[in-house]
Amino acid sequence: MVLKGSYKGRVCYVDLSREKVSRWQIDEESVKKFLGGCGIGWKIAADLNLFSPEVSPFDPENALIFNPGVLVGTLTYGTPKVVLITKFAVLATEDGKYFIGEASAGGRFFGLGLKMAGCDHLIITGRAKRPSYLKVTDTDIEIISAEDLWGKGIQYVTNKLIKKEGPYTGVYAIGRAGENLVRYAIGIVDKTNSLGRGAAAVMGSKNLKAIIAKGSLDIEVADPEEFYEISKELIRRAMSWHYRPVWLRMGLGAGWKDFKYTQYPGKWPRDKWDKLYGEEIRLKTTEKVIPCISCVNSCRLMWKIKGGEFDGEVGFGSPYSKSATSGMLLDVEDYRKMIHLVKRGNDEDGLDFYTATRIIDFITTLFAKGRLSEKEIGIRLERNYETYVKLWEMIVNKEGIGKILADGWIELKKKFNIDPQEYWYGGIVKGVDFIYDARPSRMHPLMFIFMTRPRPHHGGAHTRTNSPMRPIGEIRYQLERWGVPKDALERIFTPTPYSGAFNVGRYAVYMEHIMRVNNLTGNCSIYTYQAIVHGDDLAKLYSAAVGIKVTAYDLIRAGERIHNLAKLFNVREGFDRRYDKPPETWLRPMKSPEGEIPLMDYYATKVLTKDDIEKMLNDYYDERGWDVERGIPTYEKLKELDLYRYKVFLDEYHDRFG
Repeated sequence: MVLKGSYKGRVCYVDLSREKVSRWQIDEESVKKFLGGCGIGWKIAADLNLFSPEVSPFDPENALIFNPGVLVGTLTYGTPKVVLITKFAVLATEDGKYFIGEASAGGRFFGLGLKMAGCDHLIITGRAKRPSYLKVTDTDIEIISAEDLWGKGIQYVTNKLIKKEGPYTGVYAIGRAGENLVRYAIGIVDKTNSLGRGAAAVMGSKNLKAIIAKGSLDIEVADPEEFYEISKELIRRAMSWHYRPVWLRMGLGAGWKDFKYTQYPGKWPRDKWDKLYGEEIRLKTTEKVIPCISCVNSCRLMWKIKGGEFDGEVGFGSPYSKSATSGMLLDVEDYRKMIHLVKRGNDEDGLDFYTATRIIDFITTLFAKGRLSEKEIGIRLERNYETYVKLWEMIVNKEGIGKILADGWIELKKKFNIDPQEYWYGGIVKGVDFIYDARPSRMHPLMFIFMTRPRPHHGGAHTRTNSPMRPIGEIRYQLERWGVPKDALERIFTPTPYSGAFNVGRYAVYMEHIMRVNNLTGNCSIYTYQAIVHGDDLAKLYSAAVGIKVTAYDLIRAGERIHNLAKLFNVREGFDRRYDKPPETWLRPMKSPEGEIPLMDYYATKVLTKDDIEKMLNDYYDERGWDVERGIPTYEKLKELDLYRYKVFLDEYHDRFG
């Protein structure tokens, strides 16, 4: 049967090595189970066995699977997202494990361009013979030489390709860090949105500088009248959001009032931080806000530095949380210097700002304390901006000590026998540093799933609990609107002595299901976070758009199926409960000029211990119906979710690990 709505199940497969393209279509029964978008992306990966344990991230056989959301390109708002599935280049364990995961990003034209070019799923394997970019249109998919673009910055490349192909061309491009296989390199979508810490290095290993997408195919919906009526109400709701005027003025910078409390690195007093990096500074440098396609709010910015050595420099994206947090960690009081470094990182080099600045913070502090010597690392390190810039360049080019730092936290440990768990901010699990710290923000469900996910960034997992101290009734109401069953609600909202007023471990299960639904539809988590869009709203939109009737419960049930399938890939790699653990950083109180900040429960009623977190993990696995001791799905759970055909993933785990 031919799918007639906004999701048509069209797969485009590109083998760069053989320079061949093939296309096929997903059947309707698969769509009913996995809904489309990245849900189907995971099914394709399982059916084609794309990420076997024998395949390393830089092997030609590793795949990049781009999945624009089911609602991307439709009339409704806030649905711009593309999800990328791959085996990420970040080294997760000392014995050489890598995780398979997903990263999501909004943008203006990239996701739209893929769909209008007839690609609901773009799969890329192999390695191009020379530096290339991929041009995706509805008439052809071409591998084009990018030798003139190799070594150039992301903004330069994006501008050049848009000038060549036209103003509505979507572009995903990597910088020098990705070309040089820095393991935590990122790519940028449409100049403003970062996608995939570690995925850009996979792109670089394939000699792929960029992907451009544009097309002329219509994006239809199955029931236009119903879809229009639902969208009209949701747009009215979003336009009347009380915080919208601030958002339109400051983009993501509008969150500073919460941010300075929940993401406080603890080196300076908060009033000093506010003066150096607060709202006044953000407004001073913001030129305009830039929305993703179809969004009635605006997260991203065009900003301009005024005064100082970088006067007049212009950049894009969202520099403020990055510059503010890392500015304090590195003791850089001039915000202009840090915003300039964000521009170099995100806009040009494609080097993940969080990981790079935290590794730089760690190694320069260790040097200052005498834990590392000039003889060991080949360079004298100072705690100043000039040294940070020099280290940055060494990482991007993989020169000297930069070659070790470019391979990330695990390689740093192996080389110098210094445990990354000593690092004082954020936390590190599975080789990846967290962009947030649970001590100032407290143990809310997003922090919890940093432990259970293969890569800890949210990827669509925002709910009301991301803000501190939300009323318990508000938290429960949001889950009710997502179709969470009553018996599950009772378990979640039964207080415990180790988790507090609600059970964070059990709640996190449904947050992960919501994340899967947001990602497969393309819905931006900002709207889930602000409770502007609920599960029952998305169910109505999906039904009218695709022509397959679903309820909110159907959505999260499909989210559960997708989550279990994605988990199987990492179980096969050997990731089980041994790797789902809190970073040691969280278990040490943060020392700050304002006093010690310990890890506490959501409502700050008690200090949490490692034993408390282990009990939350027990509840998490129990709520999932998994093996609590091992932290993995059971054969019975696979049967329940109609995933038993993929039991070979569990078979291989038990064969390899007992």
